[in-house]
Amino acid sequence: MAIYKQGVEDPKYTDAEAIAAIEGNPETLAVLLKGINLLHIPTNTGWTESNAESGATEQKLSYNAVRTDVTPNSRGMLYATIWGFQSEGENLMAINYDKKLYLIFNYSRGVSAPHAVARLQLKEDDFIEEGALEIKGIGLRVDNLDLVGESYGTELGEVDLATTLTSDLQYRIVIIHYPASKIEWYVNGTLKGTQSTLAKIPSGMAELESAIVHSIVNNEDEINAWSELMQPKLWQER
Repeated sequence: MAIYKQGVEDPKYTDAEAIAAIEGNPETLAVLLKGINLLHIPTNTGWTESNAESGATEQKLSYNAVRTDVTPNSRGMLYATIWGFQSEGENLMAINYDKKLYLIFNYSRGVSAPHAVARLQLKEDDFIEEGALEIKGIGLRVDNLDLVGESYGTELGEVDLATTLTSDLQYRIVIIHYPASKIEWYVNGTLKGTQSTLAKIPSGMAELESAIVHSIVNNEDEINAWSELMQPKLWQER
């Protein structure tokens, strides 16, 4: 069977030749997709809300937000379980950290609050909670407006990304996990930090449910701080 253009059969574009051309070029989209799992994470469905005090959340197409309102010790949190990213086995909700992985998203923090802490994490747990990683995972912590890279292999790793956000501006964040090697954090295309201590880099299959967790707490601040996640994507080798 041949491919037709304007009703005329063009022998340069037969199925066999097209397939051969695609498979011979490792940079074509078809080949790139063939060897990966890719998820453009929806932001307005599949998330569970977990708030405390005056915390609240908002979900829209390509965007979700968590906020504290003005009551101290408030939490806004959303989390969504990730399915089908294991390479084999029966644990459908586990991440395989022996595969290269990208976590990509656009991000914005609103309103400076000195003691507020926001996080975006890929983490495993049998009971999803806000807070620092305690089992395998990677993520971003925002101390008021300052960025910190977080990771956990067998112990917690923290990397100062030497970046202070401006309220209400959008930033592109890319976290790259290289198995048994390193984790890199990029902000607007610039490498801002690297974790290379193996104990602080997750490896192997996650043993518990894996989830994307978006959270913010204001601690003692009587300030309505918020955190905004946009267009999150998860890419992993098969």
